Amino acid sequence: MGRLWLSGRNGQMLASLARDLGALAAPAELGHELEVQALAEEVGPLDLLLYAAGAVQKAGLREQNLADLERLAAANLGGLALMLKYARFNPQARVGVLGVYPDLISVPGLSAYAATKLGAEGLVNVARKEFRREGVRFCLVRLPAVATNLWAPLGGPPKTALHPDLAALRILEGILAEPMPEVLEIRQAM
Repeated sequence: MGRLWLSGRNGQMLASLARDLGALAAPAELGHELEVQALAEEVGPLDLLLYAAGAVQKAGLREQNLADLERLAAANLGGLALMLKYARFNPQARVGVLGVYPDLISVPGLSAYAATKLGAEGLVNVARKEFRREGVRFCLVRLPAVATNLWAPLGGPPKTALHPDLAALRILEGILAEPMPEVLEIRQAM
């Protein structure tokens, strides 16, 4: 049986979660290339990569500044690009990338979030073709709102948000299914 690695920028929280799950922790800032390269070397070849990093901010197009756009791009798109650049995969590996329903995020104030998340979807579509010879399979997971800290900058999650445990269960069931779907659409009601 393989090892479960967890990565994120908050080393203390990561170590606690890793202990609870019997996993290994490898703190990294996914927006920094050298840290992603070191992470990929440390964990070695992967059977499954679940990219669930992200950031959100609410700002109108006229209020958006370049630094905030760059921060969102690093979390929602750049980190994914770097992970795919440096990750090594075992034959028949699977990659799941948490995405969004485009119509749910195409709202005033979320232009940077929408642009970077939809950019990640485009990246997955290209990666699917580029990694085909290596036998790596990709699944874009479209999610509704999930009750996580991602929503803190927006005042908290919507009342209809999925519980994180339920979302995780549905994600794993879909990504581990045979055949694995190229797009897994998770809705609130099941």
